[in-house]
Amino acid sequence: MNTRFEAHKLERELLRSGKVFEFYVQQVNEFGEPAEGVVGVTILGIYHEVNAYIGIDMKNTTRVRETVGKYKKQPRILCLWSSITGSGIKIGDYTMINGKKFKVTGVTNIQEWSIIADISLEVVDDGSEVSL
Repeated sequence: MNTRFEAHKLERELLRSGKVFEFYVQQVNEFGEPAEGVVGVTILGIYHEVNAYIGIDMKNTTRVRETVGKYKKQPRILCLWSSITGSGIKIGDYTMINGKKFKVTGVTNIQEWSIIADISLEVVDDGSEVSL
């Protein structure tokens, strides 16, 4: 596999269709504990959503379904791995997209090539917005 070519394809697409996202990274002290303040880190990425199947599970003799529908949208940002490694973005940091706060729930190294990263997000629902 020509990994340089794969990176170049994503770079071209980011320059054509990408958007700059600002992530707010929690500061840590020398012991790795949360410190006061956040730092803004910008990365170039492409927002997309993945439909994840939510199944029915048995919990304590009760059938439980996670969502009303069968599929739940999972927001993500596709970007270059190099933009993640030096940024300090980690689980729990957040970004704002269209006035909504999105919390980072994970970062995936696509194909374990250390070229492409997919940042998994979760909408922070504060109950102030009515969805129809």
